[in-house]
Amino acid sequence: MVRKIAAAMLGIVAAGLIVAATEKLGHSVYPVPPDIDFRDPVQFGNYVEGLPIGAFIFVAGGWTSGTLGGGLLACFIARERPFVYSAIVGGFILVATIANLVMIPHPLWFSIGALIAIALMTYFTGIIASSQAFSGGDDQSNHDH
Repeated sequence: MVRKIAAAMLGIVAAGLIVAATEKLGHSVYPVPPDIDFRDPVQFGNYVEGLPIGAFIFVAGGWTSGTLGGGLLACFIARERPFVYSAIVGGFILVATIANLVMIPHPLWFSIGALIAIALMTYFTGIIASSQAFSGGDDQSNHDH
């Protein structure tokens, strides 16, 4: 039971760290102007609306790579039920993303694309984690006889 809880928690923490690191990198490439007032929704909305597509790619890249990296870590630690653990981490990222999309104005195309990408990455993480290559490949219960 401790392993299962640790798997989920460490996967979520790793996902958050990956997202934060990727977004920090994105902010170094596309720095936020120092005069932006984040409390002014109109000013902040205009700033986001004027961002280049590369800035959005960093954000979506962070969300999807966090989903993958955190999900794989959770699955590796848990060593069972990879779709459950990838869904736990992916679900956390999805909820955090929805909160972000509600609090910060984003273009509709980006919001829809990001949500779909996170859902797909959650599914692909489960597939990768359930592969024999990920699990070591020598578990006899995985072979058909």
